Amino acid sequence: MTLKNLILLVLLLAGIFIFVFYSIPLLLALITAIMLENVVQFLIKRFKMKRLLSVSIVFVLFMAAFGLLSWWLTTNLVVQIIEFSQLIPSYSVHIFNIAESTFYEWENFYSTLPPEIVSTIEKGLDGLQTYGVDSAKGLTDAIIGIVTYIPQLLIYIIIYLVAVFLFSLDLPKLYAEFLNLFTTSAREKVEIVFSQLSKATVGFFRAQIILSFITYVLAFIGLVILDVDYSVIIALLIVIVDILPILGTGSFLVPWALYNFFISNNDHLAIGLLIMFGVITVIRRIIEPKILGSSLGISALAALASLYIGFQLLGFIGLIVGPACVIVYEALRSAGFLKIKIDF
Repeated sequence: MTLKNLILLVLLLAGIFIFVFYSIPLLLALITAIMLENVVQFLIKRFKMKRLLSVSIVFVLFMAAFGLLSWWLTTNLVVQIIEFSQLIPSYSVHIFNIAESTFYEWENFYSTLPPEIVSTIEKGLDGLQTYGVDSAKGLTDAIIGIVTYIPQLLIYIIIYLVAVFLFSLDLPKLYAEFLNLFTTSAREKVEIVFSQLSKATVGFFRAQIILSFITYVLAFIGLVILDVDYSVIIALLIVIVDILPILGTGSFLVPWALYNFFISNNDHLAIGLLIMFGVITVIRRIIEPKILGSSLGISALAALASLYIGFQLLGFIGLIVGPACVIVYEALRSAGFLKIKIDF
């Protein structure tokens, strides 16, 4: 690699870093435009439309779906977030009151302890209660802060929507300019790799959206059957926790079930939450390899193996890294960069 090419590569990587970390709305808009490109191309080829008309129609349909989702979030989710946040301090006080009463019920068992130890334990409980209430209030303030962040969020949404239309309109030109960075001999291979990685990236996001939607529907139905208040926001919290690395639905549902079983004495809800956790886990484990395989362009067996090996080597982060390695390998192999032949 020449010095000129090395400098160009460093500049390209630096540009990608700045774009990813400081231009999230634009990055999301580019990904959205790539995901909508198949629909745009279908209208162009099927109805002989100009690109401007095809992009406009697809963008209007996308705006309609985006508007319906925003309306649902505004009328349901935000209201439940505010109501739920107002109840957090009382829940915290209730939990610590139960813990304190349990402690005093066991007073006969530690009556033989020195008074200094008992006093230290009592002060510790009082400190925990204060800390719990303060933490709950801090969480409440944070949730309300998110709600008050909505005006600034609207600016980002406007930038995102305008960028989606502009990216979608100029996507072929941007793609051609990207290919012009390479020589004629390298362009064909780069085009294959870029095409494979683009399909895989779009497929990955599509798979995550499908899996998150299925998780949300299962969680929402389960909470409604169990007659749990604020089922809309709680189901969304379950999905968010499930998306985060290391965490999962079990880190939310299992402690909640244990609380209801041992503290609230609500055995019905505790058993229902554990059943819901088992159903969500089983269904996701069954459909996840198939959805990932079809969305990423690899076989279900390869998706399952990459998920398992990645999890064994890197934990929950490996669930992302494993399929990503398979995708990169397939893209490089299809482009001819990897030519492995075994001869005897």
